[in-house]
Amino acid sequence: MIDLSLNEVETLSAKAARGVGFSWGLAEDIGRAARRIAVEDDNWGMAMLSLAENAQSLTAPDPARAARWRKGEADKPAQTPLCPIRTAALLLDAPLPGSALPLAIIGVGLPVWLDAMLRRSAMRVARPAGLAKRADVVIEHRAEIEQPATGRRGAIDEQTLAALNSFAVRTYVPESERSRMRGAGGGRVDDE
Repeated sequence: MIDLSLNEVETLSAKAARGVGFSWGLAEDIGRAARRIAVEDDNWGMAMLSLAENAQSLTAPDPARAARWRKGEADKPAQTPLCPIRTAALLLDAPLPGSALPLAIIGVGLPVWLDAMLRRSAMRVARPAGLAKRADVVIEHRAEIEQPATGRRGAIDEQTLAALNSFAVRTYVPESERSRMRGAGGGRVDDE
């Protein structure tokens, strides 16, 4: 096992999320959520790897479904799992009216991420399903917003770390012949 600082957990997770196609904004949110998972659970690496491997099969909530949630109507199941990241972003960017809570959402993929993303908001997942691949969840009002936890490190095994790094490397700019000849830095003349 390798111990990473919480900053390393956040940075690696954000890069891996960007490497699988999430926008930089969502990738940064994923990094912060991974940090929250690492504080509370030693399986943050497996949770992040599962998100990276399944990201392309998760769908964002469509506008009609989001409209039903806002009205407090019953959710309808979809064929593919709902993306927990995009669902959380929708709920955070346009909070539901109090009359719509509690809200049952059917078929959320990797609900641990929805829980982690909502952790610092006025909403919470009432029945998180741990590392389940897909689950029905209930979103309810949170009485108190949690303060960020500190003092832990994120343990990860070498295989999972290597797999996450393989996603993160997709964000790197490839070397060019010119950059190889110049090496690191600004070249022969430092004009800054």
